[in-house]
Amino acid sequence: MNSLNTIQTVQRIIVNSLAGRIVLILSGWLQRLEPFWLSSRFHDGLEGAITTAGKGGVARFLGGDPAARLQSRLASSWFASSFSTLGRNIEGLRQAFIAWTEGITKGSVVADIVRHLACPEGWQLEGLSRAGLAYLAGLFLAYAALGAITAKTGLVLTALIFLLMLYAHSSATVQTVWTDSLLGRLFHSLLPEELVCRDRVSRDKASREKDHPVAPALTGASAQVMYLLLLFMGAGLAFYSLKIQNPLVLLVPAVLVVPTLILLRPELGLYGLISYAVIDWALRLKETALTSLWDDLLLVSLAVALIGQWLVRKDFRWRIHPTFFALTAFICLMFFLFLIDSSYPRIIIPIDGLRVIVQHMLWFYIAVQLIRSPRQAGLILILFTLVGTAIAAFGVYQFIAKVPMPEHWVDQAELGSIATRAFSIVGSPNILGSILVLTTPIALGLAYRGNAWQRLFYLGCAGMMGASMVFSFSRGAWLALAAAIILFSVLQDRRLIALLIVGAILLPIASPSVGDRISYLLSPEYLHKSSQDGRLERWDLALEKVEQSPIFGIGLGRYGGAAAEHNKDFLPYRTLYTDNYYMKTAAETGLLGLFAFIALMVAVIRTGFGTAVHAPPSRRALAIGVACGLFGVVLHNAVENVFEVPLMVASFWLCAALLWGLREPSRLSPD
Repeated sequence: MNSLNTIQTVQRIIVNSLAGRIVLILSGWLQRLEPFWLSSRFHDGLEGAITTAGKGGVARFLGGDPAARLQSRLASSWFASSFSTLGRNIEGLRQAFIAWTEGITKGSVVADIVRHLACPEGWQLEGLSRAGLAYLAGLFLAYAALGAITAKTGLVLTALIFLLMLYAHSSATVQTVWTDSLLGRLFHSLLPEELVCRDRVSRDKASREKDHPVAPALTGASAQVMYLLLLFMGAGLAFYSLKIQNPLVLLVPAVLVVPTLILLRPELGLYGLISYAVIDWALRLKETALTSLWDDLLLVSLAVALIGQWLVRKDFRWRIHPTFFALTAFICLMFFLFLIDSSYPRIIIPIDGLRVIVQHMLWFYIAVQLIRSPRQAGLILILFTLVGTAIAAFGVYQFIAKVPMPEHWVDQAELGSIATRAFSIVGSPNILGSILVLTTPIALGLAYRGNAWQRLFYLGCAGMMGASMVFSFSRGAWLALAAAIILFSVLQDRRLIALLIVGAILLPIASPSVGDRISYLLSPEYLHKSSQDGRLERWDLALEKVEQSPIFGIGLGRYGGAAAEHNKDFLPYRTLYTDNYYMKTAAETGLLGLFAFIALMVAVIRTGFGTAVHAPPSRRALAIGVACGLFGVVLHNAVENVFEVPLMVASFWLCAALLWGLREPSRLSPD
């Protein structure tokens, strides 16, 4: 209760703080001005235009129910009906295999240990302490046998053993400890009612145990085998650490927990995916072999884990998404263009080009299968928003601290007005802008649900993202975010359009560098430089490549992207980034690939907005925010190679899967 009171006190301080009072005062002024806005001719004209547009063909095309469309397509598809018969036969064999497996593993030591490990939130402190003691016993015995126990080592081992003994008889689980902790309560205070129940204290014991699952207990032979394995692991790692003189080897058990949990509980891998930027940044602080391979290993691990789930879970069902057809067709087309290409100077060039395009799209298939409920989708979106807020906050800090930047990030004519551009941990102001284009509408969507504290918090998250967006000075991201927010306003709250207009007027006044950045974009000097060595020149060069081979393009990995840049020494021409993913696609894959990619983006947007429009009222604002974020990224691709960055491709397709997951459970798995 003390931690809960502390959180409530912090909430009151924030609400009653100077910033909170300013927000409340501004909110009061806006409410007084709202009648003038509602009675203005601009508002009437806007409402009329929106009403007319809502009856048009484009609105009907984007606003149709994708679930109904998917059901109709599956019902009328000859391939689907033919495959259903085969699917039923395979399902029968799978159920028979599961029954046979359960028969031979029933009561086995390995099955007991696996079931225990597969419930990490239910691990009890009693079991964790015993496991730790067994591991420390192995360390102690090995060090004693080798004569390597010094006073310092003995003191550390004694302190760890004493600490573990304190919890040797505690039945509290990992989830209980997290829920009752200060940080856990603070996090739960940010969740709406449907994601977390707030009356845990008043519940009876049975209800509490139901909310906090307990892992299947390890007893008898299972417990003995587990503790013996930990004992031998401790002894072996102690010997190895002395051999290579590196005590960090002793942390191997903690490191092994991550891949073990991903294989046993693959849905936990999605939490690594939403933290893509943070993990990638941390690993790049000290380059190792894992730095460039961790995301590949995670993707393969989740794919293997999904197959394993299909083989052992009776209730497992493959899920389908309306965008599967368009995405699969696009990937097949890329493979076709790869196979018919024979003009490459080195085989690695088209392989790299194909991998850059296709590899991170595969996250979509994985994510759709792992998202099993609207509650899970909502929780992941909230965590994704918090990660985006942290990234934005670091970008704001960089701008305030005037962190140095490469001079080529701005033209020479702008160096006087722009001292630095925020790039946060992603390494590029344009990509920072792109990730904020995706996350800012999601934060706005969250600000329309929950209590006053939650609304204020997520509004603050959106404000932090907006400030970081301004400090990135990414004009393409500005335009993409403005379009996304306008669309969010049309679908959710028209008053935001008025605020956007006021902000667009006041921002250049409050920050002259923003006005200079925009005015320079429209100046003849910028157009001249851009046509000489900028975006316009790169687009012209891309169009020249399209003219060389208009149907199939000049080949995957040949121009305008990361693959071409990595292999530029083997190509007979300049391989500049096009700063336009559509142009890059047209140059490498021709008009065939360009139209296929545009059709894929249209399919994503159509499914996204159709899902948002037909989402339940309690999740509609959040769904609209996700759809608008996806729309903004699609627009930003027109002035930046957004999909050349694995972080952005993985985040885009993850959000597309999460948006579909916000629907009612009964509508998620078409039969």
